[in-house]
Amino acid sequence: MAKFPSQRLLTYETGLLSNDAWTSVVSGSVAGDLNLPRDLSVLNMRGYASTTRKGVPLVYRTMIKVMQQDQAGKQVGVNADSGGNASVETDDEIPGNADFSTTLRVVGCQNNWVMRNAAVKFHAAREKMFRDAGVTRKQRGAYSHEIRYAYDAYNDTWIVPIDGSGDAFTLGEWELSHLSYTGDSEFTLKLVGAGDDEESNAFSGNDLQIGHSYLMSRINQAEDTNEESDEGPALFSVLSQMLSGDSGATSALQDDVVEEARTSQDEPPYELIDISNSGDTGHNIHEPVELGRAIAGQGSAIGSVIVDIPFGLANVQARHSGADDQNIVDGVFWTAEVLDIFEMQG
Repeated sequence: MAKFPSQRLLTYETGLLSNDAWTSVVSGSVAGDLNLPRDLSVLNMRGYASTTRKGVPLVYRTMIKVMQQDQAGKQVGVNADSGGNASVETDDEIPGNADFSTTLRVVGCQNNWVMRNAAVKFHAAREKMFRDAGVTRKQRGAYSHEIRYAYDAYNDTWIVPIDGSGDAFTLGEWELSHLSYTGDSEFTLKLVGAGDDEESNAFSGNDLQIGHSYLMSRINQAEDTNEESDEGPALFSVLSQMLSGDSGATSALQDDVVEEARTSQDEPPYELIDISNSGDTGHNIHEPVELGRAIAGQGSAIGSVIVDIPFGLANVQARHSGADDQNIVDGVFWTAEVLDIFEMQG
């Protein structure tokens, strides 16, 4: 990973929002996803990535702020007449009013051992891919040492940060990494979205969800992790009773304790992937999770939240609430300030 960025504050502006319905924030008129590594690279003029050079995912701890105004300071719900004079139609349209709020939420991939191991394994697989093709590190691009992931699709569109004048920054190239294997000449890796049925068919798609694919590659934890206990000890073992200090007849309580040890708290408390159930790719690991939400309104025109964003990639959504009567759909100004970057623990 490059040195910690000196320019850590990124600013954005949404397009039109909906009343009481989530809208993915947009760049211009195009809905997209947040890519902190790319945006930090733009502002700091150096390369930032989603992982270390060993493939370990990086988590971007970020302060998200949402404001009920646009970049120029115009308040949401405040309209200007033909003479340019601002006027407020109702109290509900005043930012900070308790009856009107704007919510911005951040949704990302899961932060757990599966996603960490998956990223490390696919990094190793990509390095082997290059070695097997006889490609040396010197023959690869300067920014090709880490995998560039898609968020949820190989053709992801990324939202664009704006400058102090409200104009979009001029971007460099951000090409996603492409992998190849005997079954597919080119595909990208994504963080969320349905996995592939690798039990029934050879994969040959455009994008592959890394968590699901990793679980499909390993021996899953047995449903019964304590199988040996079914073979002993004997329920009425003399030695067991003598060592326990109870040489009398076994009691009903002791029977219950032995039964508890044999049958309870034995299965994993998380979903197992049943590989024999061919065609079932709907599993927990590929589902996005909410990382946090910031709410402006309800007494404050600015809302903030600190979120940990795995890989630095996320989907950002926003909505107005309590504005149906006024039909307020104005876009809002929001910022992302990176506070820390650290390796995913899993």
